[in-house]
Amino acid sequence: MKRIQHESLVKAASSKPDGYLEEVLSRAEKIEDGWVYITADEYADLKEKYSPDEHPLEGPGKELHNILARFGLTFSKGCKCRSRMIQMNKWGAEGCESRIEEIVEWLAEEAAARNLPYLKAAGRFLVHMAIRKAKKNV
Repeated sequence: MKRIQHESLVKAASSKPDGYLEEVLSRAEKIEDGWVYITADEYADLKEKYSPDEHPLEGPGKELHNILARFGLTFSKGCKCRSRMIQMNKWGAEGCESRIEEIVEWLAEEAAARNLPYLKAAGRFLVHMAIRKAKKNV
């Protein structure tokens, strides 16, 4: 179990994306006397999601994020987009190509969560486009 001062979390939230503090608190096992208690697994998951300095910032995930942002689709509270972007960057272009159907399903899942229409063919096209752009930037 990790113990973190609530005050430290509030301070850290100022340099993190919107929704950071709320997500950390929602995953806490308990909050008492100015301390937030969180399991090691939850802590590791949050660290992975909110510590991009430790992960590749460029790659197919970032390219897909940029493409979707042009349509006004950005990170939202509670979405898995940031951690999935980082995962795609870690996989690189070749890894994403071999997992394209998994990524297309991620897009379908997020579209459903946001009540947006979605065509797998369009999602596949956007992922291919992101992979091509990432390969150009290497």
